[in-house]
Amino acid sequence: MAASYTKFEIIEKVEEYFSMNTVSELYKANFINYTGKTKDTHELYIKIIADYLTEHKDELLAELSNKTITRGDGKSYKTEGHDGCCNFVFTDKKTGERREENIAYAMHSQFKDSDSIFGRVLDYQIPLKNKRSDKGVGKIDLLSHLKYEENGEVKYKTYVIELKKDESTETLLRCILESYTYAKIVDKEKLFRDFELPLENNELVIAPLVYYDDKSVNQYDDISALIKELDIKAECFKWSYDNGFQIENFTSPSDSSEISVD
Repeated sequence: MAASYTKFEIIEKVEEYFSMNTVSELYKANFINYTGKTKDTHELYIKIIADYLTEHKDELLAELSNKTITRGDGKSYKTEGHDGCCNFVFTDKKTGERREENIAYAMHSQFKDSDSIFGRVLDYQIPLKNKRSDKGVGKIDLLSHLKYEENGEVKYKTYVIELKKDESTETLLRCILESYTYAKIVDKEKLFRDFELPLENNELVIAPLVYYDDKSVNQYDDISALIKELDIKAECFKWSYDNGFQIENFTSPSDSSEISVD
């Protein structure tokens, strides 16, 4: 990035989204992926943005809570034809316009019937739009479901996974904001019904999933204050590949809940 900004200029960029009532599109802003430091205070851009959002968490929540979109007229979040038949063979070739989509497809194929750290992958590229004019809406890269036991009680987690390909240049802040926006936009109850998931004791969790040696893995501490203040739990994962995908949690590896998968 050739340009350099002051702390005030970065904050101004964020404030514009609040003033224009376009917070649901904030995650797509170019400056969310800035990885440098301000020219006056020498603070990381992502930390300044994350700290601002932490201080304005109530406004962030209020803005996104009004953006819920329900897929009506018989539309389902579950996509017909996504049966996980493994026609796609994953390779280490890192090029191609559909690289992330192909990785998501391959992960679905591997984990649709077998255990992973975030349960079983239910589907990939889950649509959120109800109509073409819906703004700030893409697709959930992967949706997974985990059954576990805590203090003798059976509980569930449903993960809204934001996948990033190997050699991605996007920041962890972008991943958090995108998955958080999608989790607020989605009609949670309809999502659970469409995938025949339990409505009780089922927590929706946002989950960035980045490549294990990308820079974003090291950005957690810079935005951890924001992550801890969100009204939706976040867990961050990293992936690698060696004759199959390996997934690790790099935010709460000490979480030792007894896990079984439905």
